Amino acid sequence: LFLSCLSSFFNFCLAEDYMDKVVTKKRWRPKIPESLPKFLNDQEYARVKLAAETLSLRNRALILFLFSSGCRRSEVSNLTIQDVNLETRTAEVKGKGKKIRQVHFSVECALVLKDYLSTRVDDPNDALFMTRHGLALQPGGIFKIIEKLGKKAELTQSLHPHCCRHTFATNMLARGAALEFIADEMGHADLNTTRIYARIPTEDMILAYQNKMG
Repeated sequence: LFLSCLSSFFNFCLAEDYMDKVVTKKRWRPKIPESLPKFLNDQEYARVKLAAETLSLRNRALILFLFSSGCRRSEVSNLTIQDVNLETRTAEVKGKGKKIRQVHFSVECALVLKDYLSTRVDDPNDALFMTRHGLALQPGGIFKIIEKLGKKAELTQSLHPHCCRHTFATNMLARGAALEFIADEMGHADLNTTRIYARIPTEDMILAYQNKMG
């Protein structure tokens, strides 16, 4: 923000011939990836949740967990029953570099997870999400479930697990969550990776612009 203000001021000075050149340097700014992450808006998210209501308990729990925790599909695949605490709605996730972090998930997700686990008689060391053959649900299987859900919801864009992760981040940011908190939840080692979400115009930002500019 400081750099943007200085840049605008120096450009004004340059236009008014108070300066010969702008003194701000590009290297002062943090490096942020150019491409913006794909995420669902409120309407698309509502359609996906409505379509998910017709799915099995396992798939509903999986979808709610992805959207409310911001986890990667590989992290979800590696979760065991004992990693999850339904009372505190937290889970211990092993992320990149085998780093352990604690993530949170929604009340709705906890309720559906509880119903799903009540249908199983498993060891606490068993995978949280399992196939019908009693094996851990793999990242590829998670991808297929989410992809099919996107088609079922008739989205114009393809739906994939990383889109759930991006939707989580943008929703948290729109609700006023700090970038540091979002970075911790998502397992970002570099805060600049999280800053990319600050470049996405939220509904509040768009409404504020329309109110001012028409």
